[in-house]
Amino acid sequence: MSGTDGPGKGRIEDAAALRQAVAEVARDLKLLSSRVAELSAAAQAVAAAGEGTEGRPAARPAPAGKTPRSRMEAVTVTVRPLPELAMAAMAETSLRGLPGVHQVLSVERFDDWARFSLEVVRGTDLITEMRAALPVAFESEQSEDGEISLALKWAWGTAQ
Repeated sequence: MSGTDGPGKGRIEDAAALRQAVAEVARDLKLLSSRVAELSAAAQAVAAAGEGTEGRPAARPAPAGKTPRSRMEAVTVTVRPLPELAMAAMAETSLRGLPGVHQVLSVERFDDWARFSLEVVRGTDLITEMRAALPVAFESEQSEDGEISLALKWAWGTAQ
């Protein structure tokens, strides 16, 4: 054992590693808090924009050159739990951005869940696309009649 090694050296290294981990978690929490604030603002803007449509959300217009309607199919996606409005907005934004989704036809929000009616390109593997796009893990059930249910696995503070 050299003169610099001693019984307290391991504790000092452990304390330094712990301080480093705490700093990293604090930084991640700040980023997460910022993202939640952004999503909350987006959700409020969506809600405010939808107030004049008698409860019906506006459908996204189809971009020029997209797949013809004859190659589309209707799919209903139920997502739960969504205990915060920002979480519902995140789910909606993620679904709207999927390559196989032609348009979101309607969004219905309930207590802690939402139902999205989508028009998708026939044969799209929505589950695979959603796994790549959603920032939260989920379990899924897909029925034969165009319905998918997602059980989100939030990493913090939601009752399941």
